[in-house]
Amino acid sequence: MKRKGSILLTPKKKKQIEFESDNEEDRAASDSEIEQAAQDDDDQDENSEVDQSEEDQATDEDEDDEQGSDELEDAEESDDEQQEQDSEEDNNEENAEHSDQQESGNEDDGTERRIPARKQPIIRGKVQRVTPLLKKKKRKPGVIYICSIPKHMNVTILRSLLEPFGEIGRVYLQPSQKDGKVRMKTAQGKRAMVQYTEGWVEFLDKRVAKQVVPLLNMHPITNKKKSAFRDILWSMKYLSGFKWVHLNERLTYERAVAKEKMREQIQQIRKEVSYHETKIHHKEMALKNAAREKKEAKAKKNQV
Repeated sequence: MKRKGSILLTPKKKKQIEFESDNEEDRAASDSEIEQAAQDDDDQDENSEVDQSEEDQATDEDEDDEQGSDELEDAEESDDEQQEQDSEEDNNEENAEHSDQQESGNEDDGTERRIPARKQPIIRGKVQRVTPLLKKKKRKPGVIYICSIPKHMNVTILRSLLEPFGEIGRVYLQPSQKDGKVRMKTAQGKRAMVQYTEGWVEFLDKRVAKQVVPLLNMHPITNKKKSAFRDILWSMKYLSGFKWVHLNERLTYERAVAKEKMREQIQQIRKEVSYHETKIHHKEMALKNAAREKKEAKAKKNQV
C-alpha cells in the first residue's frame, strides 16, 4: 500500500536526478575557474600600473638631478623609457590572452568529457535509424562420403570415432535393402540388426573435413585387439562443393524413383493377371462350347 505523500522513484527518474546533479557540479566548477582567471588578470593589471608609477617617479628624480644635461640626451632617454614600457605592456597582454585561451580550452575539454550523451527522444511518425549489427563469419560445413560401412557399425559408433577430430553436425547411413525394403525383423519375429552400405558425415568446419580424409583414408578404424573393426580400413572421400541439401535432394529423388518403379511393377503385374484371366476365360468358354456340341451330337444320334 502506498502512503500519502510518499514518492516512488523509478530507475529512469533516478538516472535523470543523477544526471542533473552532475551537470550542476560541472557548471559550478566551470564558474569557479572563470572567476579565478578574472582575478589573475586584475592582479596583473594592478602590478603593471604600480611598475609604471615607480618608473615615472624615478624618471622625475633623474630629471631634477640632471638639470644641466643637454636636451637631446633627455629626449633620447625619455624615448627609450617609453619603448620599454610599451614592450612590457605588449608582453603582459600576450601572456594574458594566452592564459585565457588555455583556460577556455581546458574548460571546453572538461565539459566535453564530463557531460554524457543524452538519449534522443523517440518521435512518433518518424523512422528511427538503427545501426546494423556486425555479422559474424559463419564457418562453412564440409561433407565426407564413406563408401563402405562395416558390419555392427551404426550412427552412434561412427560419431564417437570421428568426434575427436572435430565437431560433427549431421550423420546419415544408408541401410541395406532387399526388394526395395529394409529388413527390420528376422524370420522368428525378433528385431533384426540393420546393416548399412554407405554413409555421409557433416563436419561443421570445412577445413577439418579436408584434413581428416588424408589422415584416416586407407588406415585401420581402431587398434584395439577386442574391437570388431580392428582389421577394417577406412574408405572415405571429401565431397567438394557438396552440401547437405544435395543429399536430401538425392534421397527424395531416390524415393520418387522407387515409387515409380513400384507403380510400374504393380501395373505390369496387373497386366499379367488380366492377361491370364482372359486366357482362362477363353479356355473355359471353349470347353463349354465343346461340351455343348457333344451333347447336341448325341441327341441327334439318339433321334435317328
